[in-house]
Amino acid sequence: MLFYNLLALVLIGFGHFYLFQLLLGTTQISKRFYALLSILFTVLLAMAIGYSGFVELNVLALIGFLVILGSLTKAGNLIQVIYFALLSTVLFTVIKNGLLTLTYYMYLDSPFPYYSWTPSVLQVVTLLVILIAMYIARNKIQLTGHYLRSSKLFIPTFIIVALCTVFLLIINFPTVRVLSNLHELYGEQLYISITAISIILMLIISMSVYRSRAQLIEQHEKQMHEQLMDYVTKLEFMHDELATFRHDYMNLMLTLEEAVRTEDVQQIKQIYEGTIAPTTAIVNNQQLELTKLSRVMIAEVKSVLSVKIVTAQQRKLSVTVDIPEPINELYMATESFIRILSVLVDNAIEAAEKSTERSICIALFTVHHTQYCIVKNSMDNPRIALDNLYAKNYSTKGKDRGLGLYSIKRIANQHPNITLSTGAEQHFFEQKLIMKKQPFMNESKPIKKSPDNTKKYRLQ
Repeated sequence: MLFYNLLALVLIGFGHFYLFQLLLGTTQISKRFYALLSILFTVLLAMAIGYSGFVELNVLALIGFLVILGSLTKAGNLIQVIYFALLSTVLFTVIKNGLLTLTYYMYLDSPFPYYSWTPSVLQVVTLLVILIAMYIARNKIQLTGHYLRSSKLFIPTFIIVALCTVFLLIINFPTVRVLSNLHELYGEQLYISITAISIILMLIISMSVYRSRAQLIEQHEKQMHEQLMDYVTKLEFMHDELATFRHDYMNLMLTLEEAVRTEDVQQIKQIYEGTIAPTTAIVNNQQLELTKLSRVMIAEVKSVLSVKIVTAQQRKLSVTVDIPEPINELYMATESFIRILSVLVDNAIEAAEKSTERSICIALFTVHHTQYCIVKNSMDNPRIALDNLYAKNYSTKGKDRGLGLYSIKRIANQHPNITLSTGAEQHFFEQKLIMKKQPFMNESKPIKKSPDNTKKYRLQ
């Protein structure tokens, strides 16, 4: 029976850590680490309570430990970390206690014999069922945490969760006199209250997630519409530019015709070498880079890339595109990929404009179930503080900047199969997004990293 009780304590600790991890979005931490952490935490907590007799440590130490863990992962600000620590503690405790009570009374009504170790075994079985259910629903739990961050009901649910936490301290057989007196007077009522409030809380969260999801979808559609309009604007500009070029080229042909008629070989040579040959090379190069986008089969990505390439070419930058094979799918959410790609290319264009070489390179390819998106830009100053690039509000471009790389780093941290790396060498700055294919594209199971094979498509 002691074994089952110890196992139940470890499973409870693991459940709290795992639910907190999912809500906060720190999926890059392995479950093995959380298992070891739950064992260590259970042992230390048991020793602390046994030595001090302070039962309130069950709740307070757990919340404090979760806040420290969340702060170290840097998956959110302190308010969000505290919120998800309180929320995971309350929800897991209420669900666990409710299912344990239900399972216990159902077993008493069953024909099975009752032994002294029966409650302990029932507790272990119930906890395993909860953990399996959390694992199956892990993607939905992660999305719930993501939507709650931007929800208008964040503050009201925060207040409700804080109130439920106080109720937990009171019904948990406290040793503090004030809490103990409240437990004796209102313990049963508070237990019923916290159950009812938790149900209401889950309904509010569901409604909040639904509203936030609708708002994000609307925002995404608006963003895609703006990108489409930007794309149309760029096409109109290219059409006008082509019309101007055609007019100038016709005038040039008239001049050339006059030189041919007068058999002025020197003038013909001068017109060809000074105007026709360079112009033809420029036009062919710009068209060639845009035609490579035909290998991108995802319309949203193709649209964004075409707009960025045309923008760079309008700013007189040399653009190189490397897409050696068709790209039929992405190994991450399309919306998240577009956000990351847009920030990387925009930054590359801004930096390349300030350099002497004025060039950018964009590569997108797949090698051994791993996709690579590489964005490089020329630069004159090879000394960049790479460690600070992803810090909030840090930028090499001046004040009121530095949110782009910070935001895409947060996006990458929410995907266990995504790696974002940075490098600088030989007057080129490189950002590399590595996306590993998962067994199921909707799963979030971590995958072991394979060796970097980008040398096969090394950008020059």
